[in-house]
Amino acid sequence: MKVIREEDKNSNVYITKFTTERGKRSKSIDKGMFLKKDTEDYNELVVYMADGSKPRYENVPEHKVRLLELRYQQFLKNKEKLNELKNSKKIISIIWGSIAGIIIGVTTLSTSSITIILASSLITISLAAASAIISNKSLNSKIDDINKYDLFFVNEDIFKNADLDDPNILEQVKSKDKKEIAMIKDKKDSENEKPYFDNNSIDGLSLDALRKIKANIERENYLGLANKKEDVKDKELVKK
Repeated sequence: MKVIREEDKNSNVYITKFTTERGKRSKSIDKGMFLKKDTEDYNELVVYMADGSKPRYENVPEHKVRLLELRYQQFLKNKEKLNELKNSKKIISIIWGSIAGIIIGVTTLSTSSITIILASSLITISLAAASAIISNKSLNSKIDDINKYDLFFVNEDIFKNADLDDPNILEQVKSKDKKEIAMIKDKKDSENEKPYFDNNSIDGLSLDALRKIKANIERENYLGLANKKEDVKDKELVKK
Protein backbone atom coordinates (compact mmCIF):
# COMPACT_ATOMS: atom_id res chain seq x y z
CA MET A 1 0.00 0.00 0.00
CA LYS A 2 1.57 3.27 -1.14
CA VAL A 3 2.09 6.13 1.28
CA ILE A 4 -0.41 8.82 0.25
CA ARG A 5 -0.50 11.32 3.11
CA GLU A 6 2.50 13.46 4.01
CA GLU A 7 2.08 12.63 7.71
CA ASP A 8 2.56 8.93 6.93
CA LYS A 9 5.72 9.41 4.86
CA ASN A 10 8.16 8.46 7.63
CA SER A 11 5.68 6.78 9.95
CA ASN A 12 6.72 3.76 12.01
CA VAL A 13 3.08 2.58 12.20
CA TYR A 14 2.06 2.85 8.51
CA ILE A 15 2.09 -0.67 7.04
CA THR A 16 3.25 -0.81 3.43
CA LYS A 17 3.08 -4.64 3.38
CA PHE A 18 3.75 -7.71 5.48
CA THR A 19 5.21 -11.10 4.63
CA THR A 20 5.69 -14.47 6.31
CA GLU A 21 9.15 -15.85 6.91
CA ARG A 22 10.01 -19.38 7.98
CA GLY A 23 13.31 -21.13 8.52
CA LYS A 24 15.93 -22.15 11.04
CA ARG A 25 18.26 -19.94 13.03
CA SER A 26 21.01 -20.54 15.52
CA LYS A 27 20.52 -20.16 19.25
CA SER A 28 22.67 -20.59 22.34
CA ILE A 29 21.66 -22.86 25.21
CA ASP A 30 23.06 -22.13 28.68
CA LYS A 31 24.74 -25.29 30.00
CA GLY A 32 26.14 -23.75 33.16
CA MET A 33 29.86 -23.51 32.50
CA PHE A 34 29.47 -23.15 28.75
CA LEU A 35 27.02 -22.25 26.00
CA LYS A 36 25.86 -24.90 23.55
CA LYS A 37 25.08 -23.89 19.97
CA ASP A 38 21.82 -25.19 18.55
CA THR A 39 19.14 -24.29 15.98
CA GLU A 40 15.44 -23.54 16.24
CA ASP A 41 12.58 -23.27 13.76
CA TYR A 42 10.91 -19.91 13.37
CA ASN A 43 7.70 -18.76 11.67
CA GLU A 44 7.25 -15.00 11.79
CA LEU A 45 5.37 -12.11 10.27
CA VAL A 46 7.68 -9.40 8.98
CA VAL A 47 5.86 -6.05 8.88
CA TYR A 48 7.29 -3.36 6.57
CA MET A 49 6.71 0.18 7.84
CA ALA A 50 6.88 3.46 5.92
CA ASP A 51 9.98 4.57 7.83
CA GLY A 52 11.91 1.47 6.74
CA SER A 53 11.61 -0.44 10.01
CA LYS A 54 10.66 -4.15 9.87
CA PRO A 55 9.38 -5.42 13.22
CA ARG A 56 8.69 -9.16 13.54
CA TYR A 57 5.81 -10.95 15.23
CA GLU A 58 4.59 -14.48 15.74
CA ASN A 59 2.82 -15.80 12.63
CA VAL A 60 -0.64 -16.58 13.99
CA PRO A 61 -4.06 -16.02 12.29
CA GLU A 62 -5.20 -13.34 14.74
CA HIS A 63 -2.11 -11.24 13.97
CA LYS A 64 -2.84 -11.39 10.23
CA VAL A 65 -6.45 -10.39 10.83
CA ARG A 66 -5.26 -7.43 12.90
CA LEU A 67 -2.79 -6.30 10.21
CA LEU A 68 -5.42 -6.55 7.45
CA GLU A 69 -7.80 -4.48 9.55
CA LEU A 70 -5.13 -1.82 10.16
CA ARG A 71 -4.46 -1.67 6.40
CA TYR A 72 -8.16 -1.14 5.79
CA GLN A 73 -8.13 1.80 8.21
CA GLN A 74 -5.10 3.20 6.34
CA PHE A 75 -7.01 2.93 3.08
CA LEU A 76 -9.96 4.90 4.49
CA LYS A 77 -7.61 7.73 5.46
CA ASN A 78 -5.87 7.57 2.06
CA LYS A 79 -9.20 7.73 0.24
CA GLU A 80 -9.93 11.08 1.88
CA LYS A 81 -7.02 12.47 -0.19
CA LEU A 82 -8.38 11.29 -3.55
CA ASN A 83 -10.10 14.55 -4.54
CA GLU A 84 -7.05 16.54 -3.45
CA LEU A 85 -4.79 14.40 -5.67
CA LYS A 86 -7.14 14.81 -8.64
CA ASN A 87 -7.24 18.59 -8.14
CA SER A 88 -3.43 18.66 -8.00
CA LYS A 89 -3.35 16.95 -11.41
CA LYS A 90 -5.66 19.63 -12.84
CA ILE A 91 -3.54 22.43 -11.37
CA ILE A 92 -0.34 20.95 -12.89
CA SER A 93 -2.05 20.72 -16.28
CA ILE A 94 -3.19 24.35 -16.03
CA ILE A 95 0.27 25.57 -14.97
CA TRP A 96 1.97 23.59 -17.75
CA GLY A 97 -0.49 24.97 -20.31
CA SER A 98 0.07 28.52 -19.05
CA ILE A 99 3.86 28.21 -19.21
CA ALA A 100 3.73 26.85 -22.73
CA GLY A 101 1.34 29.63 -23.78
CA ILE A 102 3.48 32.41 -22.29
CA ILE A 103 6.63 31.08 -23.95
CA ILE A 104 4.91 30.84 -27.33
CA GLY A 105 3.55 34.38 -26.91
CA VAL A 106 6.92 35.82 -25.96
CA THR A 107 8.55 34.01 -28.87
CA THR A 108 6.00 35.43 -31.29
CA LEU A 109 6.33 39.04 -30.09
CA SER A 110 10.08 39.18 -29.46
CA THR A 111 12.41 41.00 -31.87
CA SER A 112 15.51 39.12 -30.68
CA SER A 113 17.33 36.57 -32.76
CA ILE A 114 14.87 33.84 -33.72
CA THR A 115 17.53 31.15 -33.18
CA ILE A 116 18.19 32.25 -29.59
CA ILE A 117 14.47 32.55 -28.90
CA LEU A 118 13.69 29.11 -30.22
CA ALA A 119 16.59 27.51 -28.34
CA SER A 120 15.70 29.09 -25.00
CA SER A 121 12.00 28.34 -25.54
CA LEU A 122 12.64 24.69 -26.28
CA ILE A 123 14.82 24.34 -23.17
CA THR A 124 12.23 26.00 -20.94
CA ILE A 125 9.34 24.01 -22.42
CA SER A 126 11.33 20.76 -22.07
CA LEU A 127 12.10 21.45 -18.40
CA ALA A 128 8.50 22.40 -17.66
CA ALA A 129 7.20 19.32 -19.50
CA ALA A 130 9.62 16.99 -17.67
CA SER A 131 8.56 18.44 -14.32
CA ALA A 132 4.87 18.05 -15.22
CA ILE A 133 5.37 14.46 -16.40
CA ILE A 134 7.21 13.45 -13.20
CA SER A 135 4.59 15.10 -10.99
CA ASN A 136 1.70 13.54 -12.91
CA LYS A 137 3.31 10.10 -12.82
CA SER A 138 3.58 10.28 -9.04
CA LEU A 139 0.00 11.54 -8.70
CA ASN A 140 -1.36 8.91 -11.10
CA SER A 141 0.43 6.18 -9.16
CA LYS A 142 -1.17 7.31 -5.89
CA ILE A 143 -4.62 7.74 -7.47
CA ASP A 144 -4.45 4.27 -9.06
CA ASP A 145 -3.36 2.76 -5.74
CA ILE A 146 -6.35 4.27 -3.91
CA ASN A 147 -8.72 3.18 -6.68
CA LYS A 148 -7.25 -0.35 -6.64
CA TYR A 149 -7.94 -0.84 -2.94
CA ASP A 150 -11.34 0.81 -3.30
CA LEU A 151 -12.23 -1.69 -6.05
CA PHE A 152 -11.04 -4.56 -3.87
CA PHE A 153 -12.91 -3.55 -0.71
CA VAL A 154 -16.17 -2.85 -2.57
CA ASN A 155 -15.95 -6.26 -4.29
CA GLU A 156 -14.13 -8.21 -1.57
CA ASP A 157 -16.48 -11.20 -1.69
CA ILE A 158 -15.98 -11.57 -5.45
CA PHE A 159 -12.17 -11.55 -5.16
CA LYS A 160 -12.13 -13.86 -2.14
CA ASN A 161 -13.92 -16.54 -4.16
CA ALA A 162 -11.61 -16.27 -7.20
CA ASP A 163 -10.62 -19.69 -8.58
CA LEU A 164 -7.03 -19.22 -9.70
CA ASP A 165 -6.95 -22.74 -11.14
CA ASP A 166 -9.43 -21.55 -13.78
CA PRO A 167 -7.48 -19.98 -16.70
CA ASN A 168 -10.60 -18.03 -17.75
CA ILE A 169 -10.25 -15.89 -14.62
CA LEU A 170 -6.91 -14.50 -15.82
CA GLU A 171 -7.91 -13.90 -19.43
CA GLN A 172 -6.44 -10.64 -20.82
CA VAL A 173 -4.49 -10.03 -17.61
CA LYS A 174 -0.99 -8.76 -18.46
CA SER A 175 2.00 -11.11 -18.13
CA LYS A 176 3.56 -9.04 -15.33
CA ASP A 177 0.41 -9.36 -13.23
CA LYS A 178 0.06 -13.06 -14.07
CA LYS A 179 3.54 -13.67 -12.68
CA GLU A 180 2.62 -11.79 -9.51
CA ILE A 181 -0.60 -13.82 -9.19
CA ALA A 182 1.34 -17.08 -9.65
CA MET A 183 3.63 -16.04 -6.77
CA ILE A 184 0.60 -15.17 -4.62
CA LYS A 185 -0.92 -18.59 -5.32
CA ASP A 186 2.31 -20.48 -4.63
CA LYS A 187 2.85 -18.58 -1.39
CA LYS A 188 -0.70 -19.13 -0.15
CA ASP A 189 -0.70 -22.81 -1.19
CA SER A 190 2.60 -23.41 0.62
CA GLU A 191 0.99 -22.06 3.80
CA ASN A 192 -2.31 -23.86 3.11
CA GLU A 193 -4.05 -20.49 3.29
CA LYS A 194 -7.12 -19.06 1.57
CA PRO A 195 -8.41 -16.80 0.13
CA TYR A 196 -5.70 -15.96 -2.39
CA PHE A 197 -6.64 -12.29 -2.59
CA ASP A 198 -6.64 -10.05 0.47
CA ASN A 199 -5.70 -6.41 0.98
CA ASN A 200 -2.06 -7.39 1.53
CA SER A 201 -1.53 -9.98 -1.23
CA ILE A 202 -2.88 -7.62 -3.95
CA ASP A 203 -0.22 -5.02 -3.15
CA GLY A 204 1.91 -5.89 -6.19
CA LEU A 205 -1.02 -6.11 -8.62
CA SER A 206 -2.15 -3.31 -10.91
CA LEU A 207 -5.55 -1.66 -10.92
CA ASP A 208 -6.03 -2.92 -14.46
CA ALA A 209 -5.44 -6.54 -13.36
CA LEU A 210 -8.08 -6.33 -10.63
CA ARG A 211 -10.57 -4.79 -13.04
CA LYS A 212 -10.03 -7.59 -15.57
CA ILE A 213 -10.22 -10.33 -12.92
CA LYS A 214 -13.47 -8.90 -11.59
CA ALA A 215 -14.95 -8.70 -15.10
CA ASN A 216 -13.84 -12.27 -15.84
CA ILE A 217 -15.38 -13.63 -12.63
CA GLU A 218 -18.64 -11.83 -13.40
CA ARG A 219 -18.63 -13.28 -16.93
CA GLU A 220 -18.09 -16.81 -15.62
CA ASN A 221 -20.90 -16.37 -13.09
CA TYR A 222 -23.21 -15.06 -15.83
CA LEU A 223 -22.46 -17.85 -18.33
CA GLY A 224 -22.58 -20.60 -15.73
CA LEU A 225 -20.46 -22.91 -17.90
CA ALA A 226 -17.90 -25.46 -16.69
CA ASN A 227 -14.44 -25.63 -18.25
CA LYS A 228 -13.33 -28.89 -16.59
CA LYS A 229 -14.64 -32.41 -17.13
CA GLU A 230 -15.13 -32.87 -13.38
CA ASP A 231 -17.24 -29.71 -13.22
CA VAL A 232 -19.33 -30.82 -16.18
CA LYS A 233 -20.06 -34.17 -14.47
CA ASP A 234 -21.04 -32.37 -11.28
CA LYS A 235 -23.42 -30.10 -13.19
CA GLU A 236 -25.01 -33.13 -14.92
CA LEU A 237 -25.53 -34.84 -11.58
CA VAL A 238 -27.20 -31.75 -10.19
CA LYS A 239 -29.60 -31.57 -13.18
CA LYS A 240 -30.73 -35.18 -12.61
